[in-house]
Amino acid sequence: MAAKITVEQVQAAVRRYFAVMSAKSPGELEKMYTYDSVVFNPFTPRGEPGRVSATRQEREYFKPQSGYRAEIIGPIEVQILADNVAVAAHTMRSYGTNLEEPTLGKRFNRTVQDGRGTHVFVLDSEGRLLIAHQHISDICRAPIEYLK
Repeated sequence: MAAKITVEQVQAAVRRYFAVMSAKSPGELEKMYTYDSVVFNPFTPRGEPGRVSATRQEREYFKPQSGYRAEIIGPIEVQILADNVAVAAHTMRSYGTNLEEPTLGKRFNRTVQDGRGTHVFVLDSEGRLLIAHQHISDICRAPIEYLK
């Protein structure tokens, strides 16, 4: 019998996503998505493939001088949809520091004060929990703080 997805597994996967972002682990973010995943982020105008999103986020947040930190500020609610599919929803805050705006030649901080995350996870045939769909949005965003 194939393994079944669990609530605890999904909650740990959500925490791992933000831990990988904070640790700036090159290549690890991309491994968290299915080949055909779709991601919606608060700072992009449209959905994009998960692996493209991972590459863009690495480019924005993984530079040596930049930083990223997120706090999950409420429970991670999980709904099991099938033996190998689950949805997780949570609220969060995130802080991007010393980011670079190449066209303006400026550095800035970006804060999502109250954000929401929804992740659809699938358990693949090898027992890996992967993101098939992700939607991160902001309810309240602080104004961009340009650095001198």
